[in-house]
Amino acid sequence: MMSDRSTLIAVIQAIARVREQIIWKPGKASSHLLKRIRLGHLPNDATLEQYNAIIAAVANSLDAAVYLYVYGETIYPTLVANMQNKLWLVMISLEGVLETAFPPEMPESYLANSAFVYLSSVKELEI
Repeated sequence: MMSDRSTLIAVIQAIARVREQIIWKPGKASSHLLKRIRLGHLPNDATLEQYNAIIAAVANSLDAAVYLYVYGETIYPTLVANMQNKLWLVMISLEGVLETAFPPEMPESYLANSAFVYLSSVKELEI
């Protein structure tokens, strides 16, 4: 795994990239949108632009909490912020590519999973 300092730099750069532009893995944007609609996380008439707007709002929120989701040797920076009276989770790769974005049913217990390591708030990191 990367050193703490290089990890922090990579996380900050990934968040900066997703703030500049929301990039999904090729072919994944529409399937994620349809899944969020199917699960009732977004209205039936939601567009990709509306979904991306929520993601951008979370990514740009100064109040967002920053977690590291650790999966084996891979680290996924994860931002969590309140949007439209729901806590939304936005998980990205260290390259700034979207992995997923959704409002967990029970955010406290979801984030209590040991794979999630709380890093700081966006405000404290001064991103």
